[in-house]
This record gives sequence, structure tokens and C-alpha cells, in this order.
Amino acid sequence: MLNLVLIGLNHRTAALDTRERAAFEAARIPEALQTLSKRPSVEEAMIFSTCNRVEVLARVSETPPGLASMEEFLRETSRLLQDELDGKLYRYTEEAAVRHLFRVAASLDSLILGEPQILGQVKDFYGIALRAGTVGNHLNSLVQAALHAAKRVRSETSIGEYSVSVSSAAVELARKIFGRLEGKQILIVGAGKMGELAVRHLKRSGADRVWVSNRSPEAARALAAAFAGDAVPYGDLPRWIARSDVVVTSTGSKEQLVDLELARRILSERNGAPIVFIDISVPRNVDPAVGTLDGAFYYDVDDLGSVVEANLQERRKESSLAERIVEAEVANFCQRARGLEVAPVVKELEGRIREICGTELERYLRRAGPLSAREREELELLVSRIAGKIAHPLITHARASPHDPERQSAYLDMIRRIFKLEKSTES
Repeated sequence: MLNLVLIGLNHRTAALDTRERAAFEAARIPEALQTLSKRPSVEEAMIFSTCNRVEVLARVSETPPGLASMEEFLRETSRLLQDELDGKLYRYTEEAAVRHLFRVAASLDSLILGEPQILGQVKDFYGIALRAGTVGNHLNSLVQAALHAAKRVRSETSIGEYSVSVSSAAVELARKIFGRLEGKQILIVGAGKMGELAVRHLKRSGADRVWVSNRSPEAARALAAAFAGDAVPYGDLPRWIARSDVVVTSTGSKEQLVDLELARRILSERNGAPIVFIDISVPRNVDPAVGTLDGAFYYDVDDLGSVVEANLQERRKESSLAERIVEAEVANFCQRARGLEVAPVVKELEGRIREICGTELERYLRRAGPLSAREREELELLVSRIAGKIAHPLITHARASPHDPERQSAYLDMIRRIFKLEKSTES
């Protein structure tokens, strides 16, 4: 058996307040891992704790007591009562635990399908466990295989190529107008979080200069500093809009900052150069009719939402191919892992059979009296062949069921009992 157990709760099974109580601060994970690794049946351990999931993964000596140890650990560290975990905590063992980890690493279990951050988070938590000394050969092999599966999903599918946030959708729309964003100038009006995120994405995509305007000059200067940009006077908006290629409005104002007439004047000043208005405000800060003017492109929250939903549909299409890749990688890992489990049993079985045959040969030789070197050699060869013929069908059968783990594990346990093999061959 793989002896893998994973328990946890995530955005699908538990509300945020429950996840917050179960969460581990990064600084206390090493100590928590040390505590967990000393629990009954727990041999190796890792902890994953993000805003969307809290999970504990372990290699255990025996599954039921190992699972009980992990649940008790989570209850104690989170101070969640059993009835608070009932119906929220999921439990995976053996191949199901492998599949869950692979899907998490490949962002198939994320709140936003295909988001790239989870792969880095898996690496981070793996590194924490490595430094804490709670990862051994088994979990090391498992995590490396999960990272490999995730990289295959990234390279062989387009699941991560479609923008699925409002801010990244704004970049996608701006690119459709300009092709490249290098050298373009951005004006952000207001200090709203969504507007800030949109500008951050635009800046990362190559946009050159950022201007910030806000009713509060202090807030404008603080936000401008985050982008190495400049704060500009709120009372002089028309001038700065005319100098900008992309204008992001994100204010709480109930008044329109850009009406149709102002937009016409701005376009005239720009001598035909296109301008993109990304209006993330509710109520809207820009008259939607601005988008009907030649050279002006207008997008509001609903337009951005439509892009996000269309891109999510594309990601969902790609997810079927990603799931097939994950399934193939899960099967490969489990087959390799079970092959490693069989190998020490086979080696010790061969040794035990030859030891039994050798003991019986020595007993016979003591009774038979003196033999010539040739006679002794022939007897030893005969006994060796007998040992091989006894071992061969047993070994062949042990290797014959890699896709039926329960049957294979039961057979290996029987071999261990019959031939009194060391329990250590299980690890």
C-alpha cells in the first residue's frame, strides 16, 4: 500500500470563517509539522494553508490510526469542534490522495480554474516541510511527481492562458486596441482597489508611464508611488485624459467625469490617436456613448465580466485535457510506487527461500558424510534450482497486479506472514 492520507477543507466545503480558524500562519508551520510527525502512525508530513484551503498530507504506518492522529491534530491546532468539522472535512487515502494533490498542483481544484499561484504555493509548503525535516523519500517522490504533472498541464494545455479576473481582462481589451502596450501612458482616476489592480496588470504588460488623479492629493501621491508614477491635479482631468492612452476610472463619484462633449474635445486634441476608457466605477464615471465615437473605446464592468466569463468557458474546455494528463500521471506514480513496495519483498523472499534450502542442504551434508567437491557442487546447484523454482511463481504473482492495489497488498501481506519476512519491507 502507498499509506498516504490527506485531510482538509477548502472553499467548496467550508466557509471563510471556518477556514480562517483552521489556517496556519507560515511562521508556525515548522513547529506544527514537528508536533504532527510525533503523532501515532505519522511518518512523514506536510501542511498546506492558503486563503482557500487548509490541508494536511502524511505518509502513515497504518491508515486508520494515522487518519485519527491527523484529525485530532487539526482539531487541536484549529480549536474547531468535531461538529464544526463534520460535513466540511474531506479525507483521501491511497490513490485518491495522490489524485487530489496532483489536481491541486495543476490548479484544477482552485477557486479560479487554472490560476498559476497554487503551483508556487505547493513548492513553498514543500520547502517548509523539507526544512522542518518532516519529508522523507515517500512524500518527496509524491510532490516531485505532482509538480511534474502540473508542469505538463501548463505546457500541454491552454488552461492558464485566458484572463479570468476583471483587472487582467482590462489588459486583454487594451491589447486588442493597441497590439502592444509598451510606451503607452495610463491615467487612473480614483483609488479603488479594482482600478489599482487593472493598472498593476497594465504596467506589468509594458505600459510606460502612470498618472494618478484623486480628490485627495495624499491618496493620489500614495498610489502613484506604488507604480513609480506621478500624481496629477484632479481639477485638471481633461488635460491629463487627453495625454493618456488608457484611462481607468475607479471612483465613488455619482457624477460622470467624462461626458460625450468632453470626449469629443479630447479626441480632437489627440489628432486621431485612439484612447481606451476602462470604467470600473459603479455608478459609471464615463458616458457609455463615448464608445460610439471614432477613436474612442469604452468598456465597463459588465464588458469586463463578459470577457472573464468567456475566458472561464475556454478554461473549462481545456480542463478536460488537463484532467486526462493528471489521471495518466497518477497512474504512472502509483504503479512506480507499488513497484518499489514489491521490490524489497521480492528480494527478502528470494533470500529466505535460499536460506531455508541452504539450511536443509547443510543438515543433509552433515548426515551424508564426506563428499567430493564435484558432488557437493552438484548438490548446491540442485538446491539453488529448487529454490529458484519455488520463488519464481511467488514473485511473478506478486508483480502481476499493479493495477489492483488491494489484491497486491493482501498477497504481499500473506507472503510476509508465511515466510516470516521482516515488517520493514513495507516501508
